[in-house]
Amino acid sequence: MKKILLSLSVSLLVGTAFSQQRMVLTESFSQASCGPCASQNPALEALMAANPTKVVAVKYQVSWPGVDPMNAQNPTDVSARQGAYYNISGVPDRVMDGTNMDVTQAAIDARYAVASPVNMTLNHVVNSITNTVDIVVTVTAPAVWNPSNTVMQLAMIERNITFTSAPGSNGETVFHNVMRKMLPSPTGTAVTASNFASANGTQTFTFTGVAIPSYIYNLNEIGFVAWVQNNTTKEVYQAGYSAPIPLPNYGVVASINTTLYSCGTALAGAVAVLNNNGANTITSATVNYKIDNGTVQTAPFNGNLTVGSTSNFTIPTTTTTSGAHTLSVYLTNINGSGSTTPMGQFSTSFATISVTPSTSSFYQDFMSSAFPYANYFVTSPQSKNWVRSTASSGSIKYDAYTFPAGSVGEVYLAPVNLSSITNPSLSFAVAHREYSAAYAEVLDVEVSTNCGQTWTNIYSKAGAQLSNAGGTYVTTAFTPVAANWRVEYVNIANFASANNALFKFKATSDYGNNIYVDNINIGTASIEALTETSFNVYPNPASDLVNISFEGENTDYSISLMDIQGRVIYSREIANASGEQVVSFSTENVAKGSYIVTVASNGATTTKNVVIK
Repeated sequence: MKKILLSLSVSLLVGTAFSQQRMVLTESFSQASCGPCASQNPALEALMAANPTKVVAVKYQVSWPGVDPMNAQNPTDVSARQGAYYNISGVPDRVMDGTNMDVTQAAIDARYAVASPVNMTLNHVVNSITNTVDIVVTVTAPAVWNPSNTVMQLAMIERNITFTSAPGSNGETVFHNVMRKMLPSPTGTAVTASNFASANGTQTFTFTGVAIPSYIYNLNEIGFVAWVQNNTTKEVYQAGYSAPIPLPNYGVVASINTTLYSCGTALAGAVAVLNNNGANTITSATVNYKIDNGTVQTAPFNGNLTVGSTSNFTIPTTTTTSGAHTLSVYLTNINGSGSTTPMGQFSTSFATISVTPSTSSFYQDFMSSAFPYANYFVTSPQSKNWVRSTASSGSIKYDAYTFPAGSVGEVYLAPVNLSSITNPSLSFAVAHREYSAAYAEVLDVEVSTNCGQTWTNIYSKAGAQLSNAGGTYVTTAFTPVAANWRVEYVNIANFASANNALFKFKATSDYGNNIYVDNINIGTASIEALTETSFNVYPNPASDLVNISFEGENTDYSISLMDIQGRVIYSREIANASGEQVVSFSTENVAKGSYIVTVASNGATTTKNVVIK
């Protein structure tokens, strides 16, 4: 056995903590999309940092009110402590030594002064070759102790988790002492009273070969917190902490730089940025890379990557199929360790499109649930992407109600040969409501004729202009009904000669409300389609009459005045209208408020808002 331990000595790291008197435990409940959490957490972290010998901390990232990837990685263990055990119903919230209370310096000092019936030692050993950890917790009672319904709880934590951009909507990018896994489970391990029937009684809890979860962001930040707790009273008798110890040979792929969108059959020029986060200089490693779930390929790294420094590593050119893909890169066998466990994996999305552009009219109604479709590309720098929605029997949605301000999402359509379409035109349906005047989402449409190297903006609306109910706010997550949609028409005559045109819809969140897009059509311009310039509503606001004017194109038209719930107040049909048309509706018996004017012809519909005062 000595021989095995000796042979592994370079790969084993040991952290130890000894508690000679009470160590206070603070359990906090927070969330990456909780606004009050972002404002209150800094003060709590400062308090913890000011009392390193008095208090240890565990933070649980709960599942509400919005997005939180740390909760999504292990929701079960969080829910067990938050809901089943403590019945926490709001965040932020704190529990100190089992009591739900405000955590202050005075409260810490008072609890710290209370003698504990037990002492605790806690240590952990990390095996960087097998990516496992061994933990030993020992509880000793100097005097006779008779615990009842008492357990030892053990939490694997990540001391610091840092994101380059906020993972939720509250702006937080740094999270401390986050619970990653409860061992062996959230129920803990029973403390046996007979072990403490005489003075200096002891009980040792041993956990061997515990796999480190793949969702851990940084192996160097793994620590452990243990505590002894009475399940009846919830009182915590003692706590201990085993701090993270840097791995000697540890590197990560900090980022990947690659062309986001390219035309061809191969990924070329991708560069992985390698970062030495260990204690030793890295002179060799195996760089592993794969596209999607394909075969892992390898390439050797040889150099002199000093502690804390980075190095660019070019991924060999790799053949791909046409469409959207994910490139994943990780390290193994650092400094000849022999470890095959992936270290520091980083993934990024990209698209290589080799399909022949469509030579016929393009139409997308999003009826199919298999979004994103072949040769489409969905991307976001913050991983806040467009998704398919069931609204309107199929559409795409940008969740600006949840996504933090500044989040950007893009949908690239499959390429189109505009030169094969006579008099090409773009139209699409859009639905949006503002949360309030203080929040202004943006929708842009851009086109590229050189495979995404440069882009031209052909449509941009924001805030009240994007909403088709200006001044009408929705403070819950917006889901459109039929009356909420309008059709936009975009002139693309300047690109009519392009034989490989690429269109993308780009949404920018202001943390207001959702944007929906549907029925994208790229085809021959319809003479029946009403344009923004030929359709007018006046006066606006209106008091006696609402006038609707438009240019008729020798076809039939349907004109309606509806309230914001979609109920028709007035409607009129005009057959074979040609030239300038003016339709008037009396507002004498119409209640004050916001209304929608709709003009429809041959399946094309356009709307404008009007206020009746």
